[in-house]
Amino acid sequence: MKIIAKVDDGVFVAQVSHTEIEKFMGLYYNNMDKIKVGDEIDLGKGYQFHNDTMNALKKTNEFLQANKTVVEAITTGITIAVKALDKA
Repeated sequence: MKIIAKVDDGVFVAQVSHTEIEKFMGLYYNNMDKIKVGDEIDLGKGYQFHNDTMNALKKTNEFLQANKTVVEAITTGITIAVKALDKA
């Protein structure tokens, strides 16, 4: 992003590529509609996406740590089952 002008206190005119916005919004690989002049984009969504992802990863880690013996038993069982299938 390149800041082109300052319009008002805290308000800027910027040059931003479509790819930069896609990445920020978490909409990679052309999953975001093409932008037209006059479109409004809530840049807060990118922050929220990041925040939601970080919270989900934190909760997943907490779950895995709290259920470590269960997770280990399941993965051990899957490993044994796969090895048995490979031999069959």
